[in-house]
Amino acid sequence: RTMAVINVSAGNEAVLQLAMTVADFDVAANVLTIPQMQDITINNSTGVFRFKTLDSASESAVTTPATNQLSLNVVVDEASFFGEGNAPATKGLVVETGLFGVSASKTKVFFRAYFNGVDTGSKYLQGVAFVSGLSPTVNMDSPVWISPVTLEVDGDFTEASV
Repeated sequence: RTMAVINVSAGNEAVLQLAMTVADFDVAANVLTIPQMQDITINNSTGVFRFKTLDSASESAVTTPATNQLSLNVVVDEASFFGEGNAPATKGLVVETGLFGVSASKTKVFFRAYFNGVDTGSKYLQGVAFVSGLSPTVNMDSPVWISPVTLEVDGDFTEASV
């Protein structure tokens, strides 16, 4: 078996999309594609409960439910951060209110994190999450707003292909 490294250096490969429903992913106007990502980390951390017993010299372990999370840093784009504001009601809430709006309203969003672009056959992870961890920062050494974004996943990641 040959190794198939996923190379994102083309600049259009690592893609994160948010929508209000799974069906919205079929309507481009209802999808917020997060622009200007600097990095993205997908974390699937299975919990472990460890315990000791008097009849063993080693600890035992059992797994507990996983904590799933996506974290990224973005150069703040006004439309994606604050939303389109007066967008038609036919567009999803995530497009209308942006990252800040769905975070402030504690609204669950559907997400797809593409590993190798959005072309046919490309793999992605999807799920439902809450947007949190927004913390825009600017300073004279970095004169554009940069913000971390965290997607706190509610449930499991599922794998799919375009």
